[in-house]
Amino acid sequence: MEIKVKYLTKDGFAEYGHFGDMLDKSRAGFGSDAFTFYRDCVRYATQAPVLGISTLSVKKDERFRLQALEYHNYASEVMMPLDDDAVLFLAKAGSSQEPSEKEVEAFIVPKNVIIQLNPGVWHYMPLPLHNNEVNVLIVLPERVYHNDLFSVDMSAKEIFVTI
Repeated sequence: MEIKVKYLTKDGFAEYGHFGDMLDKSRAGFGSDAFTFYRDCVRYATQAPVLGISTLSVKKDERFRLQALEYHNYASEVMMPLDDDAVLFLAKAGSSQEPSEKEVEAFIVPKNVIIQLNPGVWHYMPLPLHNNEVNVLIVLPERVYHNDLFSVDMSAKEIFVTI
């Protein structure tokens, strides 16, 4: 099954979370002649006492194939592609049942655009769009990848993205 990739829009992404362009200088900011601080591009609420700030390096899959989906029950996840635009597979939060092919969407996340995924949103690692590899900034409560991670293998469904 092929999925047509979508571009991020506020309305189109609202059920999954929020996003913002970290380099958008038209946003509200304050400072002096020497600096400008652009505040609160994306808000991240958490009960966790410690957040982990990590990087994820993902190699290119020429066919943009969905291999798996995962979600976190209690944690939001923040991602930001650092050096390439990325393709991100998503399915809406709901049951713990494996999403059907019809429930999966794909978005292009431009580099330096930060996204915040709501708890329960099914997602896969961002795939590099142009380069052979993308490095992605990841923010999660510490150790969530061990104590609040539910995943399913989606490779048998043969889901691909059309750009």
